[in-house]
Amino acid sequence: MQPQSTRQRLLVTAERMMAEKGIAATSVRDITDASQANVASINYYFGSKNELLLELLKSRFLQLDAELLSRLEAVEAASPAQTPDVEKLTLAYFDALMSLGFDRATGRSDPFILLIQRASSEQQPILEKAQDYDAPGISRLISLLEASAPGLRLGRLGASVLVGIMFTTTVDAIEVMQVEDDSGVLVDAIRNHLVAGTKAFLARLATAA
Repeated sequence: MQPQSTRQRLLVTAERMMAEKGIAATSVRDITDASQANVASINYYFGSKNELLLELLKSRFLQLDAELLSRLEAVEAASPAQTPDVEKLTLAYFDALMSLGFDRATGRSDPFILLIQRASSEQQPILEKAQDYDAPGISRLISLLEASAPGLRLGRLGASVLVGIMFTTTVDAIEVMQVEDDSGVLVDAIRNHLVAGTKAFLARLATAA
């Protein structure tokens, strides 16, 4: 196995430390010391701690987007003659995030889940900048959901709100799985709640269109 580059060590260490301690509580020196790197290395490779955080978040959202796109393509292939229903589209997102965000072998969530939660509370502008709604997976999800009702248009704000609901609800399910060994019933209830909520959200917007 090739040794990690200094740049990669900084990214891996920063993600772990920011997720555990918080973004503001993690200093540049904390990251560089733990990475066995020069204190100036973050500025050299990224420009600033905020730019490092932005790159971390963007890369994680792109991973999620690729997984989402793969699942959406599978859903579409299973029903080529019609637009997939809202339940299948919603669960494609739920299952994509679940597969990346929860390690069943260890029973723990991936650090990026906590990092995004930290960013949501501490660095909302950076979080919004990191999420690309024109990325292939998210944009395909939005267009398929819009096709589920005549005249429905989510717009950027509606898409942001809906994806935010999907994300936080899925994270709720991940947190249940971390603390509850027999979590199947609760997770199924959360999945069903998300599907029902997504349908109600879209129905309300379609009515107003």
